[in-house]
Amino acid sequence: MLKVAARLPPSSFGAGAVLRRLIATSLLGVLAACSSSPAASPTAAGPLAAPPSSEASLGPSPTIPAASPSIPPSIAPVATIAIGTLDVYPPGAAVEVAVKELNLRTKPSTSAKRVTLLSRGDVLVISPNDNISFGFGPVSKNGFTWYPVMLTEYRNGTLPPLPVSPTAPVNRTGPPLSGWVAANDGETPYLAPLAPRCPAVVDLENVQGMLAAERLACFGAPITLAGTYGCPGCGGVYVGTFKPLWLAVPQEFDFLSVNPAARIGPLAVRFAPGGPARPAAGTRVSVVVHVDDSRSTKCTMVDGAGTTATTVDKRTAVLYCRERLVVEQVQTMGPDPSFPPF
Repeated sequence: MLKVAARLPPSSFGAGAVLRRLIATSLLGVLAACSSSPAASPTAAGPLAAPPSSEASLGPSPTIPAASPSIPPSIAPVATIAIGTLDVYPPGAAVEVAVKELNLRTKPSTSAKRVTLLSRGDVLVISPNDNISFGFGPVSKNGFTWYPVMLTEYRNGTLPPLPVSPTAPVNRTGPPLSGWVAANDGETPYLAPLAPRCPAVVDLENVQGMLAAERLACFGAPITLAGTYGCPGCGGVYVGTFKPLWLAVPQEFDFLSVNPAARIGPLAVRFAPGGPARPAAGTRVSVVVHVDDSRSTKCTMVDGAGTTATTVDKRTAVLYCRERLVVEQVQTMGPDPSFPPF
């Protein structure tokens, strides 16, 4: 069992309630490689108009066109290893409900309480996504494959173009509406992945607005980001077993900020053992980072401990690690006077 201890981040994150829940309930965050879009806030409804044993009401089966990136990349995205070929949705992937109706439940079970009824076109983000988590999928139960998801305010394969608010596409003005959905019954898919938004300009403002899976899909080569490093007062405890620890642990405090006086993060980087040293907090930096680190293939994750411990699907653990931004080089440019004091 591993306990990772640190201090809670300050309210400058603009999502205190969500971050507190990250510590209290082992939250974490990530995105999917070729799926990225949030879903419109659905309205609770009555019982499904489908057979009792079914989680989805299929309705007509229209062809759902693949969404194209909202902004063309300056360099064509380079496909990374196995992206789009795995039979799991990557953490932080955006997906669209592809059936007439779909249950959102409190747990991955047909007997769990229904949170609400989703409709065709609602956009969801697979959990976890950068610092927000409601669990890990996939989970097989009752003949279905389940994923924890977060609802967004978007519909029909539409995500806001980059750059966007760092809180988008997951609404962080309050705790996101979340739960578990059946992704398929072994034959019929109930969700459709959305295409990644690859930014024309690769800078911190654009990259921090991307989903984690979009970063993995878009950046087949190292990128350079400039911002202010550090997180005053960050901390928390996350219980579980994560290997390698520096890459797999679902807590992130090595934040880069566009304007730390207004908001810390939300984008974080990872420092590998034997790699560049961390700069002093409050330092303006230019960092060269990459996704799809070669050590990701060895990632394993056990969420929690004791009777509540859950072994994360190996494929999901590897995808989570592949999405992390690993630092190759650091250039410091002096202190940022706007950085909040500890």
